[in-house]
Amino acid sequence: MAHEANPPPEDEARELLKRAMAQHSAGEIDRAIETGRQAIERLPTFADGHAYLGNTLVTRKRRFRDGLDAMDRAAELAPEDPAILYTAGWCHEYVANALERPRTRHQAVGVDAPSLYATAKAYFLRALNADPDDQLKGDIEDMLDVVAAATGEPWEDEDRTD
Repeated sequence: MAHEANPPPEDEARELLKRAMAQHSAGEIDRAIETGRQAIERLPTFADGHAYLGNTLVTRKRRFRDGLDAMDRAAELAPEDPAILYTAGWCHEYVANALERPRTRHQAVGVDAPSLYATAKAYFLRALNADPDDQLKGDIEDMLDVVAAATGEPWEDEDRTD
């Protein structure tokens, strides 16, 4: 009699992330975060799980330090994934903007807005070099323009590798 093996951790992590996204869509943000954490516990190297958690903590819970840490971990795990690099840049820009225009309470970050903008710019430039599709490329360039407007420093793309 054959023994049926447990699904691989990758499959379990992906299923948990799908469940987290469904919970998120249903407005069950706290449950979605917990399910996202379960995906990462099942597969600690799951970059998409870290990215989901980071983005959600930043934008929905205003837990800026925790969210940026998760985004940085996602980018570390998937250094050539243009979507993850874009999301990491977007989250850093979001927090920089929130620090410059405080409206509601948030978790302390430990860095200032100029540093966050610089990190966002670096992530966006890495995303451009990671061969994004045309839609994502346009989004990345738009966000580089946002960072340039906020900092007064134009972005350069002459270092691109394409």
